[in-house]
Amino acid sequence: MSHNEKITIFYQNCRGTRTKLNTIYFNILSNNYDVIIITESWLTPEINDSEFIDDRYSVFRCDRDRIKTNKKDGGGVWIAVLKELKAVLHHPYLSVSPHIEHVVVEIPGPSLGRKNVIIASYIPPNSNDSLYMTHLEAMHKLVDKPDVDGFIIVGDYNLPAIQWARSNTENSALSCSRTGRVSQYIADFMNFFNAYQFNDCKNCNDNILDVLITNKECSLTGSQNHLCPPDKLHPPLSATVTFKTSYTPLKRKLISKLNFHKANYDLINRDITNTNWDDILSPLKADAALTAFYNKIHSIIIQHCPMSSPKNSNYPFWFSPALIHIFNNKKKAWVKWKKYNNLFDYEIFSLYRSRFKSEARKCYSKYIESVEDNVFKNSKYFWTYINNRKKKPGIPSSMCYKNTTANDPTNICNLFSDFFHSVYEPSTLLGDNFIPVPDYAPHDLFISDIHISSHKICRALSLVDPTKGPGSDGIPPVFLKNTAKDIYKPLSLIFNKCMSEGTFPTAWKHANIIPVHKSGPKNNVEKYRPISLLPALSKVFERLVHDEIYPSLHRIILPEQHGFTKNRSTTTNLMVFTNFVFQNLDDRTQTDAVYTDFQKAFDKVDHELLLHKIAFNGIRGNLLRWMVSYISNRTQTVVICGHQSNTIRVTSGVPQGSILGPLLFILFINDINTCFRNSKFLLYADDLKAFKSINSQNDCLLFQEDLDRLTEYCNNNKLHLSLPKCNFINFTKKRKITQFQYMLCHSPLNKVDALNDLGVILDSKLHLDQHIDSIVSKAYKMYGLVMRSTTDFSRPETLIHLYKSIIRPQLEYAVPIWNPIYKKYSDAIESVQRKYLRSVHFRVHRNRNHLSYTELLDEYGLIPLDSRRLILEAVTLYRLCHSHFDCTDLSNKLYYVVPRTVVRREARAYRMFATSLRHTNAGRRAPLCRIADSYNKHFEHIDMFSKFADFKNNIHKVFRN
Repeated sequence: MSHNEKITIFYQNCRGTRTKLNTIYFNILSNNYDVIIITESWLTPEINDSEFIDDRYSVFRCDRDRIKTNKKDGGGVWIAVLKELKAVLHHPYLSVSPHIEHVVVEIPGPSLGRKNVIIASYIPPNSNDSLYMTHLEAMHKLVDKPDVDGFIIVGDYNLPAIQWARSNTENSALSCSRTGRVSQYIADFMNFFNAYQFNDCKNCNDNILDVLITNKECSLTGSQNHLCPPDKLHPPLSATVTFKTSYTPLKRKLISKLNFHKANYDLINRDITNTNWDDILSPLKADAALTAFYNKIHSIIIQHCPMSSPKNSNYPFWFSPALIHIFNNKKKAWVKWKKYNNLFDYEIFSLYRSRFKSEARKCYSKYIESVEDNVFKNSKYFWTYINNRKKKPGIPSSMCYKNTTANDPTNICNLFSDFFHSVYEPSTLLGDNFIPVPDYAPHDLFISDIHISSHKICRALSLVDPTKGPGSDGIPPVFLKNTAKDIYKPLSLIFNKCMSEGTFPTAWKHANIIPVHKSGPKNNVEKYRPISLLPALSKVFERLVHDEIYPSLHRIILPEQHGFTKNRSTTTNLMVFTNFVFQNLDDRTQTDAVYTDFQKAFDKVDHELLLHKIAFNGIRGNLLRWMVSYISNRTQTVVICGHQSNTIRVTSGVPQGSILGPLLFILFINDINTCFRNSKFLLYADDLKAFKSINSQNDCLLFQEDLDRLTEYCNNNKLHLSLPKCNFINFTKKRKITQFQYMLCHSPLNKVDALNDLGVILDSKLHLDQHIDSIVSKAYKMYGLVMRSTTDFSRPETLIHLYKSIIRPQLEYAVPIWNPIYKKYSDAIESVQRKYLRSVHFRVHRNRNHLSYTELLDEYGLIPLDSRRLILEAVTLYRLCHSHFDCTDLSNKLYYVVPRTVVRREARAYRMFATSLRHTNAGRRAPLCRIADSYNKHFEHIDMFSKFADFKNNIHKVFRN
């Protein structure tokens, strides 16, 4: 069904918006435009849409390309369209010239396949004629299509000399006089499409720089409102254009929900305690017992937990009920004024707008005060504050997958379900009761039965995160946390009944899947990834089982595996690897490394192979039968806006979002070490890198043999490598490199000069300057986000807390790997802290004199970042010495200086650690060598074998004095 829709459009050239984001945000809230078009935004990609606009709008941007244009500032356009109009970005992206910023969006037209087009452009001043002609030719091709019903071209064309004449046929329309090449081309364009230019609002120089060209009925006036202070050369414009539109939004089901945060937990706990769980659960099998438990718990919940009505998510998080009421009245008055153009209606609208602005400021100030309180207590509330302003990712009303298009909500859910199911491999289990025959285990580890004590269950329940949402059973973690001291008793019966029967309940094997957009077109199902929501109780059960079996399994997990294992991390992985490479560089030996990427590794694990490997690693008896039940017959349902897909069976992989899933995957690839007989390797979960010292072509051939065994291993274990993402690199400073083309899965690997290894950028010479440039750039982006997002914050301690918890960690991740020895890199890192402190100081004390960096550090209780890096290295060394890291590759390479005579530690006049002679700077930059030298130089008087708290305090005193 189609209908005429009057689209209200606001246009303004803002001459920069980065310092006016909050002003623009509130002014947009105060008005009711359907489309907002801004030129000269001066935005950068780091600035999120939510920083300047509310959730009612979809935003489409084209920021200036500062590399191609060689300009640091200026330019940029964006269009914001009400979500109800279901606008989409035009694809493919229209590329005209890097010197022209433009955005093209499409709004569904009067019938299927028809559309209306809105184009926003910015052309810099003094551009040559050919640039205008190229732009208009592109616009001509874009709108001269049979499926385009109407179009609007808005923007700053910077043509002060062009003459616009009043049209004879339209009172408000202007035509272009043919006084130049560009004028003639614009006139031909408008004549061809029977379009007119409607802006007749002249600027202070009595000319027109901004245009609005459309082939539809339009009324335009100079706008008395503005989003930011208007520029005298570019008066803001307000227009109403009549479009024929037809759209069907994907509506959310309005379902009332239980409000667990307002439940009466005193009465709930009383009813749970008074229930005779032994009589109810003991006679039943595990599945039936869980059903009976849920029936009873849900009956108790319904009695003492209030229902909450669904809230309209189109309003910002901080809107009060009174403000929402004023907002709705303001919107009604706006519609009435636009419909009848009555001055009295406008006065009513103005009155509501004034009330709205006043009340909005009060609500926002109160909200900001509460945010500051929470942020200082826990920095995660800062991200809650940011996310509350972000647009909630909606699912378009029409989705496509391969050659299928769906418009019905249920069909859309099924499209997502089909795509997510396509990554799974066919099931290889011989039946529901399949039990693998245990093979000979190469160790004496056998686990067959476990019993979970009641106090462990109670403790696990009390430690759940109450901020998480519920799974498919509808019971959120906040309920479990508030009832932990009473509900643990029936759960103890159910958990241990499951273990003794070797059964994982069917109700806990079902997951709700939420699609989350990654990148690319939002109407393409393949551009989404699944997020699995499991029942909170099942995750508590898994955590308890994990904690029982992990201590025994930990000792058989490969020492090269650093992912999902206790006392190992990305840092230990990188330290082992870079220590090896730096040592080879010092010895003038080449190191070849191959980085692999498994395709959907966690989703493609073969269930039969996994169960055989679980049995091989010593899992027996009831526990093995429980594992079989846990892995097999799992199901999932896609849930979007209250709509659901058909339930499908998960035929491969380890459960996504589970506690045991990562451990099972580690056991699955725990035999990958058989591939590497001639080389070394390291793992972080499924991230594998293999490396070898290369002195001749024969070493390359030996390395290739290991890669061939890896190919065979992948085939035997039904693992798939994503070959385009697999690379190799030569680490060497030699001029004559031993060249070799490595192959994997019978395909040549791509050679690279630098790559990202677990968050650290490594180049072929291990200079690590690219990594330092990268982290400084990221820190500055985070610095910009924090300062822009906290313009209304007033407390310096909050800003310092955000720096310590959000910005500084960007500069200190994996410090032992890359800590620079050259001053220029150290200064680049220090500049982030220096500029941040100056910004904070200026915001808090605008009239105070400029303070030096040292004075700023003293005032805000910080120390230089180079001193902090020395502290972090010393702490790493302490943990190595005290075996806090489960990594013998590192601890075995620490050498102590043993004195000939025994003396008191405080009086020791010798170095604590011995380091071998290094021939190059590369050798001195090896992590173990550097942190040992650093300790010997700065902290040798501090007792390494004191308590950890005393050790840290003594180290900090070195830099405070």
